[in-house]
Amino acid sequence: MAELTLVLETADGTFVRRIPDASPLPAVEEQGYEAEEATRSAASTFGMPDFMFLPKQQRNGSGMRELGDGTVVVGPRAAVLQVKSRVAPSGNAAKESTWLTTNIDKAYRQASGTIRRLTNTPAVLTNARGRSIRVDGAAHEWLSIVIVDHPDVPEGYQPPPGPGNTPAVVLMRRDWEFLFNHLYSTRAVLAYLHRVAGEPLELGGEPRRYHEYALADLAAAPDPVAPELAGFGTAVSTARAPLNPAGREDMAAHLLLRVVMEDIARTSLDEDREALRIKVLADLDGFPIEARTELGRTLLGFMSAIGSWTGEGVRTETRLVAPDPDEFTPMVFMVASRFDEDVRGLFHGRVHLFHYDLHGAEAADHQGVVGVLLTPSRHPERLWDTTMFAVDGSRGYVPAGMEEVRAMFTQAAS
Repeated sequence: MAELTLVLETADGTFVRRIPDASPLPAVEEQGYEAEEATRSAASTFGMPDFMFLPKQQRNGSGMRELGDGTVVVGPRAAVLQVKSRVAPSGNAAKESTWLTTNIDKAYRQASGTIRRLTNTPAVLTNARGRSIRVDGAAHEWLSIVIVDHPDVPEGYQPPPGPGNTPAVVLMRRDWEFLFNHLYSTRAVLAYLHRVAGEPLELGGEPRRYHEYALADLAAAPDPVAPELAGFGTAVSTARAPLNPAGREDMAAHLLLRVVMEDIARTSLDEDREALRIKVLADLDGFPIEARTELGRTLLGFMSAIGSWTGEGVRTETRLVAPDPDEFTPMVFMVASRFDEDVRGLFHGRVHLFHYDLHGAEAADHQGVVGVLLTPSRHPERLWDTTMFAVDGSRGYVPAGMEEVRAMFTQAAS
């Protein structure tokens, strides 16, 4: 397929967007396998490899079945990937339409079977970072994603509707790579595809549809601030489908959150804590795309000021982030001038206080807060160290005790 050019008319003028063709595949005989690998690679490179799970053979009666061409699991959502690659197309539009319909219908059946098996029988899958995680299909909202790798899709071809039991979406490999390149977030890509699943669309039209959603989000009125959040600070409105590519204004600042996530992903943990790590990474990946650059700039400013600070005691700077409405996990980002047990206690106290303020003394199991602490590194090859702390559910808070914690922070701030 040739490069796609979109012309967008907005309130700020006319914009031209160029969508490059899919990344080239190696000149090998196993084109289907290479297309599958390229699809997984895009999700692992621009998203986090921790959320991209590799195919696995699972026993089915007396035989073996492969669990999809890949499985994406991030937070409450999950998707099975089925990749269909066309070798030596005929050039006949009718024949190619038949090939597409036949293979897309087959992919739907394969994806539905994988989802059914993972829902009925949880499986231990290995992600692209090489770590094994138990995936319980019943705990996730599923999507079937069919990726088509075809050099010459007939004009106007529209995929057949998906099965009614699971939302499904069909897109070109070019369009899959576009979404990840545009959003730099696994969770954001899955959220968008869940949003559009089931809508009829000409194959190859995903970039146009995405920008239509982005323009509609841009024109939408922001949700009112929830009363319980009114006293926490300034409300910032972000689009679910951002119009501008991630990091366009300042890629270094935008990627700081990804650097933090990589630090957490690379930290050595006991095997029984791996599921917690994945949950926290999914929570962090839920941070709004359009707010990441501002967060990065703020944290870099904190780090610059604290890195050059020579005063006595400990200096800290903190940024609190709360969702409105409840579409991602609240977060505490703290930068401190050193790391010791006192600073650890201070950091934990700030996370606990935010959890208490947002969710009350009797929080539900699904309600939580994720905290990230950045401190000057004790290792010569690193500038900053990352510490993570997360809480959820009811923590047995005593209101009087939490007010003492609040008073401590108020006094320190003054």
